[in-house]
Amino acid sequence: MINKYTIIGTLGILIFSSGLCVFGEALIRKYQELDFFLIGTLSLVLINAGVCIMIKSKELSN
Repeated sequence: MINKYTIIGTLGILIFSSGLCVFGEALIRKYQELDFFLIGTLSLVLINAGVCIMIKSKELSN
């Protein structure tokens, strides 16, 4: 049976990987000399949120 910690941990992984994808887009925009600040900031928020959710899920499962 799937418990809530598995779901929360999976959500953290999805948010983290989404942040990495958005970060790649920000890099592409930077090298194309387009505006990249807001999308780069969004990627930072997603990456940090994903890591925090994964760590919190690990702490809650113990």
